[in-house]
Parts: sequence; structure tokens; C-alpha cells
Amino acid sequence: MNDFASADANIQTAMLEVISEGISGAVFICDRHDLIVFASQQLLNLLPVPKSFLAPGTRLRDFLGAIYDGGGRFATDNTGPRRLLSREDWIAEQIATLWKERAETTERRGSDRWLSYSKRRLASGYGICVVRDVSEHKKREEQWRADMERVQITEEILDNLPFPVAVKDRSLTFVAVNKAACAFLGLSAEEILGKQIADIIRPDLRDKFEVVDRLVLETGDPSRVSQKLMAADGAEFVITGQKRRIGKPGRYFIVTATDILPTDKSLVDGTAEGGLTVVGRGLLCPGLQNSDVSASPDLARRKILVVTRDPAIESSLLEALFAADADVTAVREEAELMLFLSLAGDAGLEIDLVAIDRRMSPDCAAMVENRGIATVLFQHDWPVSDLLSEIAAPLMRDEGRLQEDWQIVPGDVEVETIDVLVAEDNEVNQIVFSQILEGFGHSYVIAADGEEAVRLWRDKRPKLVLMDISLPRLNGFEATRAIRALEEGGDTRTPIVGVLAQAFDRDRENCFAAGMDDVILKPISPEALDAVFSEVPALCNRTQSLAAM
Repeated sequence: MNDFASADANIQTAMLEVISEGISGAVFICDRHDLIVFASQQLLNLLPVPKSFLAPGTRLRDFLGAIYDGGGRFATDNTGPRRLLSREDWIAEQIATLWKERAETTERRGSDRWLSYSKRRLASGYGICVVRDVSEHKKREEQWRADMERVQITEEILDNLPFPVAVKDRSLTFVAVNKAACAFLGLSAEEILGKQIADIIRPDLRDKFEVVDRLVLETGDPSRVSQKLMAADGAEFVITGQKRRIGKPGRYFIVTATDILPTDKSLVDGTAEGGLTVVGRGLLCPGLQNSDVSASPDLARRKILVVTRDPAIESSLLEALFAADADVTAVREEAELMLFLSLAGDAGLEIDLVAIDRRMSPDCAAMVENRGIATVLFQHDWPVSDLLSEIAAPLMRDEGRLQEDWQIVPGDVEVETIDVLVAEDNEVNQIVFSQILEGFGHSYVIAADGEEAVRLWRDKRPKLVLMDISLPRLNGFEATRAIRALEEGGDTRTPIVGVLAQAFDRDRENCFAAGMDDVILKPISPEALDAVFSEVPALCNRTQSLAAM
């Protein structure tokens, strides 16, 4: 009989141990006489108690005393601070809580360890206590509390900075702005957060800022972008955005701190909250116009990129170009230049000229020239005035060609006409166009750059122009605008079809904005060109039809 009783007790003990493991905690049970009935072995990992005190029949008082003697002198409940208690007081308090129907306490043991106690007294008189290690949870809770405090402090600091600060995520969506940024944009934080830059500023500035943002995002190199603006009341000022990437791979952010440099110091007043009050609302919104300063009409509104590793040269040159009302930014490395040109092309941002420090790698100049962008190489010891003249010279030459060389031929002069003008600089593509057009029996001529395309259009009066957009000297957009300008006042309008390497929506939009009538994609095929020829009458409502060539 005793053997059966012993077997039952062993089975019950084993089952309680399994339950203890299953709930990820230690368990001890005492009866109505405060004697230990069961204590799981996990208690040895959580409490400083000798194994002998876990034996059934041990007095609860002796069990708790062993815990106290092992270092359990501090007890912290959920409502009060840590308290230092005597041995007898601590034991009495623990026994009292065990006689409550339900009690929850948390005890801190050492600097980084917390134990939770869930205590229940059943109707049968048995008391059950579950002990768990909640150190990780408490650490996360304290870390969360510390993070919240840091966030609050950071927000207070940012809101009291006297200049605008904005934070964008990888999708270039605003995730944080300070009070000065809200005042500068003339919008509330709710109107800015969650929006992209395209929703807030006008399109011509949007493209420039987006290119620089993505450059910083991809390379991690700080950058600066500046713009001269004019407020609604005509006052002029310059904004300079210092951009930096923060965060970790996969969670990068762009932080922009903006300096406002008004020509009239009365534009900016410090407010009581430390923000900015700028005369006129919405300084970057669509109603704002660029300053019409005529200090240097040669460079006004020209998009210029400066390439130099010398911070002093960069600063002085940017300052001079800002004063000349140029739209200018700078990069410092070959990789930055390559990425900037690539992003600018994807964004449809047309760069008028790149000024390159001669101490940079020759690959920089080659990279720019291959994209058909005007290039100026300068010495680091040139006076700024000489450098500005060097930059203005090629830009003025381009204007001179449009104004003098590319005049429309008078109507009484006999002009040889052709069927198709192809503007394409790639030799392989030139051969493809030639073979297809010869197969159709069309007369044609090929221009290898944008300037030649405009000149041949003037001389040959083609019935159709196929315009590659990435031409040297003048790109396809610039050449198309030149042709449309020369057509003004004429009786006919030449259909111009853009030829794109990739189907980017922005490239298509830029083609139509430049004056093109349709677009086709590379690689070119006879079927694609035949479809274009059949559509020519509908493109510009002309009476001549290439379908009948």
C-alpha cells in the first residue's frame, strides 16, 4: 500500500515538474499549515536557496528565510520603490501575500535581474506561487522608456532650433519636421508629414532636390543644394540645404538643415518659441518665382554642376554663382558625379554646364562630354571672375547659334526636302535606321548630335524627325525646343517623334513638354517605324502623309 502511495506521489511530482517547465517558470506549493508540498527544481536557477529547502514538509518560514539569507533583502512591488526590510519583516510580508486570494509582485535582484511572483490561495487552503525571470521584459521596458525620453528631448531641441530641419525616409517621404520648417513652408506639421517633396514644392525645384536627396541616400556622402528665391513681396533670399544620411542599411533617412540667407535682414525674426517667421507664406510652394536678378544675365537660371574636392573653391564658386542667379550644386568625387548624372537623367533634369576642377580625374570630363553636356575645366588658382567668364562663354555660344545661325530660311529660297531626319549618335543604331529606311525607300539624313539635327532640319525640311533624347552638344529635348522656336510664325509643323531607350514615364512627359508629338522605344524595328509613318498625318494634322511615301 505504501508502495502505491509512493508511486502516486512520484507521478504527481513529475507532472508538476512538467507543468513548471511548460509555463517557463518555477512553482512551489504549500498547504494550509504553511508546509512545502512541492517545489520545482527550476527554483534553484532563480532563487539563492539550498536544494534541501525544496523537500516536501519544509516550513514555508524556513524556505523564505533561506531565500533572504541568500540575498533576497530587497523587495519591490508594482506601486512603490525599492525597500530595505529586516529578515523577520520580509518573511512576514511574503507569508501575508501568500495568504491573499491573489497577489502579483516584482522583485529586483541585483542590477539587471527581475523576478515576478504570481501568488494564489485556493479555497482548499493550498497556496501556489509561480516565479518567473522577467529581466528581458523589464530591460525592454526601461529601454523603451529611455528611448521615449530621448525622443522627447530631441523634439524639444529640434523645435527650438532657429533654422528649418526636415527628415525624409528612403521613399523621400517627410517623417519629421521642426517648427521652423513648418513656418518656412507655411504649412502645419500635419500638412507636411506623410507627404513627398513633390506634394509641397513646385516642379522645377522638386527635380533638383530629389536628385540631390537620392545622391546622398545612395552614397552616404553629405551634400549641399542651394536656390535663390523671391518671396511674395519681392524680397530676395537664398536657401542652402545641408543634407546628410543617417540610420542603418535598410533604414536610412535624409536629414536636411536649411540656412536662410535673406538680402533684407528684416525678413527673418526670431519667435518666442525659437522658430522662424518668414515674410509671406509658402515660400517653396508653386506660387513662388525665382529671383529675377540681372547681376549676370549670362548665367541667370542656368543649371550648373561644380566638381571639386576643394571645400574652399567649392564655397567661393558656389557663392559667386548664387549671386549670378545660377541654379547650382556641387559634388566632390567621381562616383558622386556618375550617380548625379544618372539620377538627373532619370529625373529629366537638364544640366546646362559642368565646371570641373582640373585636379579631378580625366574620367570626370569624359563622363560629362559623353552625355553631351557642356564642360569647363578650371584651374584652382583662377580668379573667380575669370572662372565665371569661362563658364558663361559656352552658354552664350549656344544662345548665339540659336539666334544667328539657325534662322528660318526665307520662303522664296529653294530648299531640298527629305522624308526623314534621324538624330542618333550611336553608330550601331545609325546603321539600323539606315537599313530600315532604305528598305522602305525613304530619303533620309542622319545627325550625330543635337546641333547638327537643328541645322539639318533647317536645311532639309524633313517630313518627320526621329529624335534620340541622349544626344551630345544639344540633347534631344533642347534640339526639339530649338526647332519649335524656329517654326514659330511658319505655316507647317514638323512631326517630331522621341526615341527612348527605356519606358520611364518622366522621359515621356519631358518629350511632350519639349514639343515632341509621340515617342517610340529602342530597339528600333521596321514594324515600329512603319507604325510611326502611318500615324504622321494624325500627329500634327498635316496634309502630307508619310504613309504615301
